[in-house]
Amino acid sequence: MVITCEVCVHVCPIDLPVVDWRLERDMKKKQLLNYCIDFGVCIFCDNCVENCPTNCLSMTEEYELSTYDHHELNYNQIALSRLPMSVMGDYTIQIVMNSTQIKIDKDKPFDSRTITDY
Repeated sequence: MVITCEVCVHVCPIDLPVVDWRLERDMKKKQLLNYCIDFGVCIFCDNCVENCPTNCLSMTEEYELSTYDHHELNYNQIALSRLPMSVMGDYTIQIVMNSTQIKIDKDKPFDSRTITDY
């Protein structure tokens, strides 16, 4: 639930989140128009997440933010809703999960040579 309270903007040490809203006079509520965070500038202090009254924000394990264009790191509310990618949706996890299991005969010694085998 988005309430457009702007707490994240007030607690951010660098005033980073940009919240655009308009007042709906008939409902006497703010309507969110745009919410964006520039991760090229963000210091990942976690203040916005800790102080969000509705838990709209969360920290993820996404840390690969390298890009050739700095503007690609400016995420709006649509791009933020796509993060994080589900671990189960990761193709590398799917390959491991769908691979056939190797059956190991515990009575048969391994054929590999290690440093301890002379």
